[in-house]
Amino acid sequence: MASATPLKDIDEQFLQCFICMEQLKEPKILPCLHRYCQECLKKFAKKGAKKIECVTCRKQHTLPKDGIDGLMTDFNTKNIIEFLKLHDSVKVDPLRSCIHCKKKLKTSAFCFRCNDFLCKTCHDFHASSSMFKDHHPHIFSLSEAEAANLTVQKLSSLKEAPRCQAHPGKLSELCCTTCNNLPICMSCTYGEHKGHDLTEVTSLAEIQREMLSGKVAGLMQYKEKAYEMHEEIRKTKEKLELNVNREKLKAQEQLEDEEERIKEEIRNTEEELEREQAELEEGVMAKESLRKKDLEKKMKKLREEYELVCEEERREADASSKKLREDNKRKTERLHAGLCAVNDEIKELQTSLKTQKDQQSRKIEELSDHFDEIVKRFETVTTTIHCIRAAQNDWADVQCIPNVCRAIKLLSKDVKKGNTGLGNLSVVEVRGLSSAVTERCKAGISKDVESVIDMQNVEEGWRISDTTGNTDGSIAVIGRAPHSQTHLAVINMKGDLLQRNVIPVSFPYATCQCSFLTQSQIAFICDFDQLGIYDMRDQSLKSARVKDVITNWPSDQVVFRVTTDPVNGNIIVGSNSRNVYIFNNQLKHIKTITLPAGIGCAGDIAMHEGGLLVCDPASNKAFAVTVHGSASQVKYEFTEPTIGGGDWWTESVCTDQDGYVYMLWRDGFPSKSVIVCKYSRNCSQIEMMREVDGDIQSITSVQTKQGEKLLVYKSNQPQLFVYGLV
Repeated sequence: MASATPLKDIDEQFLQCFICMEQLKEPKILPCLHRYCQECLKKFAKKGAKKIECVTCRKQHTLPKDGIDGLMTDFNTKNIIEFLKLHDSVKVDPLRSCIHCKKKLKTSAFCFRCNDFLCKTCHDFHASSSMFKDHHPHIFSLSEAEAANLTVQKLSSLKEAPRCQAHPGKLSELCCTTCNNLPICMSCTYGEHKGHDLTEVTSLAEIQREMLSGKVAGLMQYKEKAYEMHEEIRKTKEKLELNVNREKLKAQEQLEDEEERIKEEIRNTEEELEREQAELEEGVMAKESLRKKDLEKKMKKLREEYELVCEEERREADASSKKLREDNKRKTERLHAGLCAVNDEIKELQTSLKTQKDQQSRKIEELSDHFDEIVKRFETVTTTIHCIRAAQNDWADVQCIPNVCRAIKLLSKDVKKGNTGLGNLSVVEVRGLSSAVTERCKAGISKDVESVIDMQNVEEGWRISDTTGNTDGSIAVIGRAPHSQTHLAVINMKGDLLQRNVIPVSFPYATCQCSFLTQSQIAFICDFDQLGIYDMRDQSLKSARVKDVITNWPSDQVVFRVTTDPVNGNIIVGSNSRNVYIFNNQLKHIKTITLPAGIGCAGDIAMHEGGLLVCDPASNKAFAVTVHGSASQVKYEFTEPTIGGGDWWTESVCTDQDGYVYMLWRDGFPSKSVIVCKYSRNCSQIEMMREVDGDIQSITSVQTKQGEKLLVYKSNQPQLFVYGLV
């Protein structure tokens, strides 16, 4: 049994209403064990409300049927308050009217059964007379009021049993456990509580005390954990601050390293410009000197010719120098743009760090406030338990202990789950500098055509249908030659014929396309439904009719476009419908993919980053779609050019070895212009645009010793135009 608790050890705040901030009057206790004045709760609760929120802990509680009046009265607290009022009133005025002799004398005692004061004479008679035998346990000598050892248990023993709510003139004798341990008199057992579960208060109180002891034992195992959470929270804050500072330092070091690298490249570029200009100047001066010596031996006419030649060369040198300066300016601007991108990205990283710190700090503060509230609830529960154990008031125990047990259960649950995720609150995520910085330093397509490859050198009357570039500088060209024959030729960058083979077809005017599958194998389509592979090593040709390979090939469907997936060794064939077919290098059908709704057909296709790029002539748009499974999904839609204000549609697409995408867009009205757009690696934006000849039909890329090039060709023309990818 708990030791008796002196009244002087009870905190004044324990007896305070936190609504009116005064001493409790008719204290009502909520299931969370917080106490308030009955009238204060009535004013605080909304009229007709079925629930009430605790002012202290903000918990929502369901009200009994009769509202605030139905809430349990805190008998222990009420007894303490009544005693304190009694004690304070005697200290102010010790002269009181005695309930027996009616004389105003110095009071000697107070009878809680009579609920009034007694003088010394009447006190002695009251305490010794058998007439007041049932009053003897309830007589309190005021001489004990100042004693430091006056306990809650002693005060509780003086009070009589509570009055029956239904019959206020009678004392309660039993508890109705059916009605939440409600105190009732014997008359109630024949009326409203007839047939209910009725229990003698002493045995019921003992059961409740035993249950409380078990709950308290379970709660105590969480006490140390709850009180130690403040230290854990403090350590977490320090760890968060340390991690943020470390990541800031790393980001700053990255900025300084990248800034120094770009500045060094700028210096090298400027030095290269000065060196090349000096070489040009030296070359011009050397030529002038040689010619002057030669012209001195010639006639006046030759001198005039010499001066004209020198003037022309000076103009050419100036033009070359101007071009060098322009190229250097563009490169320097790209490098400066890269430096700006580094600064912008560092700012984003710093902003991200600050945002993460603010978010984690707010969560930590919320967790700190949560555990502050848990500690306060813990102290409230501990104080309440202490009073219950000290008072040993059966009536109060059967009323309060069930609420205390429920509060302990909720408190234990909140303590267990309160620190969830605390360890993660000290972690911040910071990505490194993205590849976008170096991408900003890249250029695009050369302004002018570098060279022209004439297919007339291969055969007179050649008409190109499609072309594809290899990794060794060779180019495969498929098209119609004279005599209605379909030829597949391999040429070099000078237009020299390396290989050629005739493809047997039934319809020479049908669409024919080609794409390198490996460095020595070329996949092609032609003749509406023919798919084949040409091997450059032995100049062999194998082909198959798609309708013979795919049993459910629609009769009105034709092959339209072809591209390859060299990584997986597959051939991808587009048709004039939403169906796209995938074959292996043995021309065996692997699977069929259906393009997403909204895409009419594959006008042109290319593989990129494991997905398929599709130019759709039906919607005049371009998309990137998935190739996993049978139902394709749109990954993103390409941005069309924003110049000209016309109706743009796309005709051709290709990629380079660095993963950039190039797309041919045509404006039908009003400008009728054609633009090649270069997209970023993630295809989210257009990095540059280059206007080309209006008759250009298709584009592809080829790798040469001088770097990667872009090939474009006109419809049914025997020429390929070469642009540099600088």
